[in-house]
Formats: sequence, structure tokens, C-alpha cells
Amino acid sequence: MIYTKIIIAVLLSIPLICANAQEITVLDEQGQPLANAVIEISHPLLRVTESPNKELYIVDQVDKQFVPQVLAIPQFSNVSFPNSDNIRHHVYSFSKTKPFELKLYAGKPKAPLTFDKSGVVVLGCNIHDSMVGYIYIASNRVFSISNDLGKVELSLPREVVKDGQILIWHPQQKLGVENLRSMNIQEVIDNQYRVTISTNPPSPRNTFEQLFNK
Repeated sequence: MIYTKIIIAVLLSIPLICANAQEITVLDEQGQPLANAVIEISHPLLRVTESPNKELYIVDQVDKQFVPQVLAIPQFSNVSFPNSDNIRHHVYSFSKTKPFELKLYAGKPKAPLTFDKSGVVVLGCNIHDSMVGYIYIASNRVFSISNDLGKVELSLPREVVKDGQILIWHPQQKLGVENLRSMNIQEVIDNQYRVTISTNPPSPRNTFEQLFNK
């Protein structure tokens, strides 16, 4: 998987750091597994640096949905937005992290977009208002998205455990879609590698504009 490659790259690029693979469980307030949560390990040793050899990430449009709905990428990455539907879409975002607009198109846009700021970008379609997607741009090189069982496996370098932070995000979090929650790594270890996120119930009626009260 793409995120496994990222973790491997971290270990190769920081040879002095010994890392332990740890499984973190993400739960909602009812103790149920929470999918599509992003967990990022934050520490100065793990900061992303711009590379000329950027991997291309994809957010497709299939059956009037963004696929994947949640994409996590390292800062400075390129993302392409192909349209696999037989209708045209008009993809855009007014998130402060990366405002952009891909006007009405079919097939593949001419060029990918570079996401050079860390944060969260909410995607919408100007034609199909119910289409909502998310791109999480990580400023650190160790991160992953929870699966349907709420599981995230990350390599925790021993040198960052003492003073490193875990950044936590979910699209339905009560904290707000563009905010990140931070915890000390030791807090997560003391809690048996479990993280709880307070979420709002998902609603199919939520639209791109409603997320920003527009």
C-alpha cells in the first residue's frame, strides 16, 4: 500500500532511529471502531522535505463520489483528479490550505495539483452538491488512515516517543473539519494505544457548502 511505502521511506531516510511498529486503535465515543481517521506522528526529526521525485496521488470521481473519500498525503505531493464518470464534474475547494478550482471537465485534467501546505482540504463539486471529499496533508513522514476496524499501524521511532506528538483527525469530528487534535505519544501508550474521537453522526444531506456554513 502507498502508506506502507511512506513508512519504509521514513526508516530508510533516518537510519539512526530505531522504530517499533505499533497498532493504534481509533474509537468513537461509543467505543466503536472508527474508519477514515488520520493519525500522524509529529516530531522535528520527521518533518517532510520537498523532493523532486514526487509520487502522484489520485482522487477519482466514480458514481458521483470522490474515491477515496479520504486521502492522506505528505506535504508537497501532487494529486490528480481524474473523472471516471460519464458526466462532467467541476471540482473545487475553498479550504485555506489549498483553494483551487478545476472547471467543468471530463476525463483527466491537464496537470496535477501540488499541495505544498499542511492541513486539511475539503473537496466539492459545483455541479453535484452532495459530493464531498477530504485530503489530509501531513507535515511529517509517518502517518496512516484507520481501516474499517479502526486500526492504524505506525512505526514509532524510539527517539521521538519521549517528546513527540500524535496528531488526530477525522472528517466527522466535533472539533471541526479543519482542526487537528494533538496528544503526547506517551498518553496514547498509557491508554493501551487507543484513541477516542468525538464525532458527529454522518448525514448524507451534508453538502460541501454546509461544512463551511455557506
